[in-house]
Amino acid sequence: MKACKNFRWIVLLSISFFTFSCLSPKGKTDLKDQLIGKYASQSESTFDYYKDTVEIKSTDDGKFDVQVVAHWSNAKKDDPKRPVNKVAGIWNKGKPGSILVADFQTGDTTLRIVGQLRGGVKILKFNLDKGVMEWPKDDGETLIYTKVSD
Repeated sequence: MKACKNFRWIVLLSISFFTFSCLSPKGKTDLKDQLIGKYASQSESTFDYYKDTVEIKSTDDGKFDVQVVAHWSNAKKDDPKRPVNKVAGIWNKGKPGSILVADFQTGDTTLRIVGQLRGGVKILKFNLDKGVMEWPKDDGETLIYTKVSD
């Protein structure tokens, strides 16, 4: 009788262990799923206003593709001598950016993009609770992108 009870416990523990070991870690996949989507930003320079949209997609190998899919600019003042944005108030669509490959860091919820030609690492920071991404620019400023629905 005692051997039968022990056998049941061993079977029960084995099934429980097997079941929980086969489940994917919930928090890790949820974090990655929360990063995927489109993020929009508005900014300005001395002469222009900008509206950018960045899209983040997951890849089969566990990395992420990051691309500026829409880049719009608008002149603050009329200037017929400029090559683009000659008339204020008219939005001009720029070319989409190249696809950048990023690695996800769960510890600090960032995507890290390694520069292929110049080296260096660009770190995109995320606040998933607020749906915000920070993209550092080369001049030291940071663009703030807000997650938008598709």
